[in-house]
Amino acid sequence: MDNRIIQVELEVDSITADIDQKFGELTSAQINWKPSAESWSVGQCLDHLIKTSEIYSVDINSVAKGTRGFNFLERFSPLSGFFGKLLIKAMDNDEKKVKTSDRFVPPSNIDANVVGLFRTSQEDLKETVRGTEHLDWKKTILTSSFMKIVTYSLADAFTIITKHQRRHMRQAERVMKLEQFPGRG
Repeated sequence: MDNRIIQVELEVDSITADIDQKFGELTSAQINWKPSAESWSVGQCLDHLIKTSEIYSVDINSVAKGTRGFNFLERFSPLSGFFGKLLIKAMDNDEKKVKTSDRFVPPSNIDANVVGLFRTSQEDLKETVRGTEHLDWKKTILTSSFMKIVTYSLADAFTIITKHQRRHMRQAERVMKLEQFPGRG
């Protein structure tokens, strides 16, 4: 198997193991507890990651299968490398909050089995990655599902997805560390 695919799969597996270890034993009350109406619960963070992977996978799979053409920006934007680097760097900055679009916003009540659903989503993501083996990851340019004027390479897309997952895992961990978190102590 292609080394770049192995690298992404290893990172996806590492994230999945970390999510299992950190959140796998939480109760429904713990999964759904949030510190304020404006904040997300652990479950909402995980549900958001599931939604994000599903939305990105649909686009990536259609490119991999050749069922989708490329738009003007994907063919000619000189800024794709810039946007990719910018988004990758942004995923490491937990201090900067980013408002997500409505289609990525999780519901307020999350299934208590969200960790299992996340695990399944990660297996689907790995299938998506494997399906791109025949593509040139540097030259295949995608439009962001979040902002239609932003483009980046497929290689950057997989880095953005995994860094985004780590970012929201850290967010969920911060929720669990709050004094008011149910079952602490």
